Amino acid sequence: RDAPPASMASLLCALSLSLSPSGLTRRQLTALATAGGASLPLRTFAGVEPTTVEASRASDKARPRVTSKGFIDLRIIESYTSSPVLENSALRGRLTLGLYGEAAPKQTARFVQLLTGRRGGPSGDPDSFPSLSSASFSARRPSELLLSGSCPGVSEVRLPDSLGGGVNFEWNGLSVALRPVLESTGVSHDRRGLLTHRIEDGGTVFGITLGPAPQLDRDWAVFGEVLAGSEPLGLLAEVEALPYLTGEAAPASVTGQIGAAVYSAQRSALMAVTQALGDSRADERIGKLLRRVEIVRSGLL
Repeated sequence: RDAPPASMASLLCALSLSLSPSGLTRRQLTALATAGGASLPLRTFAGVEPTTVEASRASDKARPRVTSKGFIDLRIIESYTSSPVLENSALRGRLTLGLYGEAAPKQTARFVQLLTGRRGGPSGDPDSFPSLSSASFSARRPSELLLSGSCPGVSEVRLPDSLGGGVNFEWNGLSVALRPVLESTGVSHDRRGLLTHRIEDGGTVFGITLGPAPQLDRDWAVFGEVLAGSEPLGLLAEVEALPYLTGEAAPASVTGQIGAAVYSAQRSALMAVTQALGDSRADERIGKLLRRVEIVRSGLL
């Protein structure tokens, strides 16, 4: 009872570490640490790295401020039949998105137009801009990115050298302002659920990180996040579990040794021919989702 505060903190730390995780709750451990003036690590489970209250607060402060919120409603077709797709074969859910309007003002403005389908944002005319509604997620890079496809009606038009070359975009046959957003936010791809886009690419494609991906920091720019608690059905995990095109042969145990060898030879020959002709379509199909992940509605909250 007469021990000085420093000694009391040491005794409390030793006592807490000697107990099993089920002996004290997180709240009780934090209260003990606060009473003794110590910064006591929180006990965590299931392989999660220990952290401290201070580290968690510092991480929150380092994140850009969410200035506006939007949503995308998804329909995941998990199986097909010979008849039209049935509703009972689909999983539905909503992802709520937080946009970094201060850290990424240009891309946030572009994305708001895509969420609403209005040129100039919410105050623009309806159906005056490509919309994410009726778009889909088309590919994934395992543990890295879930990638959307282009909005319906959007296509690339390669300009002739006589007009300066490069790429322009059309939407339903009309020219549309979808030039690359050359903006670097300085926000690292350090966790799951970040909204990002490739800096040098125009168009309407965007990605959601599936885990820390610092290798994207040079060519991609973060402009928002999937807000915590907005995955009531674990939608990203459901998409990750869908089959996708790997470019690899099925195991020999399934196809047999001869079948696997034939597939490998055919794929090698095809890749060699397409690369020699400068055709990258075979490479671009790697990672393509083999089930439909549709964006049925999008907008602002």
